[in-house]
Amino acid sequence: MDRGDPGGSDGGKGAERELRLKIHDGEEFLIVTPRMLSTLIVRIHGLSGKEFTMAVRDLMPGELEAYLEKVINTNRHAAPCFQYKRIPQDPITRRELHRICRDQLKELEMDRKACFRSIVPAVAAGGEAGYSIVCGEVFFRACKDAKVKFFYVGPDGEREALVLGQACAGKRGKTATKTENWDSQNPRYMV
Repeated sequence: MDRGDPGGSDGGKGAERELRLKIHDGEEFLIVTPRMLSTLIVRIHGLSGKEFTMAVRDLMPGELEAYLEKVINTNRHAAPCFQYKRIPQDPITRRELHRICRDQLKELEMDRKACFRSIVPAVAAGGEAGYSIVCGEVFFRACKDAKVKFFYVGPDGEREALVLGQACAGKRGKTATKTENWDSQNPRYMV
């Protein structure tokens, strides 16, 4: 079966398939977590079209946002992975954190194909900071397919099954995942 065609030649009626998601963003500390990717996939699963706006807080709750801001600012000069060459502001604020997240999501690939055609800053419902997102066709179809099982591949090559919750659980079911916290052994990766 062609991995690039999430529907497959059997129209999506075959066995469950596995697709890998990976962010190719050089040596920078990755702030996009598996939980964020799960949230995006669940949101896309419920959409009828490839374009949507999403509040940043729906991806990055306030506690995580504050934590990431603190980790990056504390380590900004201690390790090169926290320097973010495209972000000269020091210390970073929420605005720069949102840009780092957006830039990393732009680098998200599914089996070596870009997941999104565009991600730009936008105003979400209620005037909140958000992203206007346009999915790539293949990623959109994969998110809509209940037989696709997504795995996040971290910078260290470790695979982690994404938990997609009840919104997609009808045919997908749930899988276990690690808790998201700071990995002191690999500071470029939130697990």
